[in-house]
Amino acid sequence: MRCFRRLLGLAGPAWRLLAAAAMVGFLAVAAGAGMLAIAAYLIATAALSPPLSALSVPIAGVRLFTLLRAGARYLERYLAHDATLRLLSGLRVRLYASLEQMPSVRFAAIGDADLFTRIVADVDRLQYFYLRVVLPPLIAILAATGLTVFLGLYAGRLVFPVVIGFLLAGVALPLTFNRRQAGMGRKMAAAGAEFNTAIIDSLSGWRELAAAGNTARQIERAIQAGDNLAQAQRRTADLTGLADAASGLVMNITTLTVFLAAAEMVRGGQLAGVYLGALTLAVQGATEAVQPLTAAFRYWGESLAAAERVLSLLTSTPAVAKANGETPAAYDLELRDVRFRYRPDGPWVLDGVSLSLPAGSRVAVVGASGAGKSTLAGLLLRFYDQEEGSIFLGGRKIGAYTAETVRAAIGLIEQHNHLFNASIADNIRLAKPSAAEDEVAAAVRDAGLEEIIGKWPQGLSTFVGENGHCLSGGERQRVAIARVLLKQPAIVVLDEPTEGLDPESEQAVMATLLTNMAGRTTILITHRMAGLAAMDDIVVLDQGRVAERGKFNELLARRGLFFEMWRLEQDVFRS
Repeated sequence: MRCFRRLLGLAGPAWRLLAAAAMVGFLAVAAGAGMLAIAAYLIATAALSPPLSALSVPIAGVRLFTLLRAGARYLERYLAHDATLRLLSGLRVRLYASLEQMPSVRFAAIGDADLFTRIVADVDRLQYFYLRVVLPPLIAILAATGLTVFLGLYAGRLVFPVVIGFLLAGVALPLTFNRRQAGMGRKMAAAGAEFNTAIIDSLSGWRELAAAGNTARQIERAIQAGDNLAQAQRRTADLTGLADAASGLVMNITTLTVFLAAAEMVRGGQLAGVYLGALTLAVQGATEAVQPLTAAFRYWGESLAAAERVLSLLTSTPAVAKANGETPAAYDLELRDVRFRYRPDGPWVLDGVSLSLPAGSRVAVVGASGAGKSTLAGLLLRFYDQEEGSIFLGGRKIGAYTAETVRAAIGLIEQHNHLFNASIADNIRLAKPSAAEDEVAAAVRDAGLEEIIGKWPQGLSTFVGENGHCLSGGERQRVAIARVLLKQPAIVVLDEPTEGLDPESEQAVMATLLTNMAGRTTILITHRMAGLAAMDDIVVLDQGRVAERGKFNELLARRGLFFEMWRLEQDVFRS
C-alpha cells in the first residue's frame, strides 16, 4: 500500500487531467447507453405507426448520442494519455536527477542491464497504473451511480438487480481474481526484466562472448528468459480471459434479469411497453464501464512490481551531501585522516590517508590493484563523500562546494574514457559545449591529434562509433586529453591513463600529458612506472594506507614496496 500511495502522490500535478478524463469517460459510457436506449425507444415507437413528427426527436437523439459517444471517447483517451505521459515525463526527470546523486556502489549492485530495464521498460509499464487501475474504477462508479438514478426515475424495482450485478461484476469478481492476477502480473514484470537484461547483456558483451566461445550459452539463456516471459504472458492472458468471460456472463444475466422484471412491470401496467427495450439496452450499454475492472488487478500487479523497482531508485541515499555553493579561492588539496568504505559493514578501502598537494604540484599515487587509488580519485571529484576525516580544497572543506563546482575545477582522464557515438569534435566539446573553433583546434593540437585526424577524410567530423570502437586505445586517450585541455581545469586527475597501451603509445601519451599539465595541480594515479621520475612527490598506497612517500630516486634507494614494484615491472619488460 505504501507503493500504491506513492504512485498516487506522483499523480498530484496531473489530477485535474485524470479527473477530467474520468468525467469524459463517464460521458462516453452514458452516451453509449443513451444511444442504445433511444434507438430501442425509436423502434418501439415506430412500430405503433405514429406521425413522422413524433419520431423526429428520437432520431435526432440517436444522432446526437452517436456523435457525443465518439467525441467523448476520443477526448477521454486524449486526456488520460496526456496526463499519463506528463506523469511519466516528470517521473523520468526525478529518476535521472536521483541517478546523478546515486552512489557508484549502487550502480554496481544493480547492474547496467537491470538499470536500463528499470528506467525504460519499468517506467513505461507504470502508464498502466493510471490508465488501467485508477481510471476504470472511477468511470465505473460514476456509470453505476448515473444508471441507478436513471432507473430510479422510471422503474425503481429495476435498481436492485442492477446494483447486485454491478457489485458482482465490478467488485466480487475482481477481488476473486485479485490474488492470482496480481501475482501473475508481478511474475510477468519480473520475467520481462529478466528477458530485457539477457538481451542487453548479449548485445553489449557479444565480443567477449564470442572470444570466450560462450555465445551459444548466452543465446540459450536469452531464449529461456523469452520462454519464461511468454509462459507468464500466456497464463496471464488465460486468467484475464476467464475473468472477462465471468464478468460478461454476470452482466448478461443482470441484463436478462432487468428485461424480465421490466416485462413483468409492462404486463402489470406499471411501465409503458415502449420503454421495455429502452431500459434493458440502457443497462446493457452501461455494462461497458464494468468490463475493464477484471483486468485492473492484472495491471495492478504489473504496475506495483515495476513501481517497486523504479521507486527504489528514487529513495536512494545521495552519494554526496548538499553544499552551500561556495567557489574555491585557491586550488591546493589536503587530505587529513581520510577513511572510506563502500558499505557500512565492508572493509576500509582508504584507512587514515593524509596527503598535502600544493597548487601546481605534480603528485603520483601508486600501488597495486585494490590499494584504493581510484577510490581516492572518486573522493576528490565528489562522486561520494569520505566517511571519516576531511578533504580541503583551497583551505575549505570540500563539502562546502557543490559537486558541480568541484568537478568544474578538476579534469579527469581515466583508464577507460567513455566516448559517445558521435563525432570527434562533439566528444571533445563535451567538456565545453560553447567552445569556439580555434579553442577546439588548440586542444586538438596540444593533445597530439592533428596528425591522426589529418589521415581521416572527414577530419573532426569523423564518427568514433559506440564507445570509440573505431579508434585505437591511444587515439581514444588523446581524445580524452583534448577534452580535458579544452576544459582548462586547475587540477587534473590522471587515473591509469596509459593502461592497456603498448610501451611506445604509453611513452607518447605520458609525454603529451606532462607537457600540457605544466602549471596545473596534477595527480597521477597508476601502478606503472612511466612518467614517475618527473613527479614532485610519489605516494605509495598499500591496502588503503600510505606505505611510503618521497621522490622517485629516494623511494628506489629505500628498497621498500616502491622498489619491489619497480623491480617487478623491470623483470616483466626484460622477459
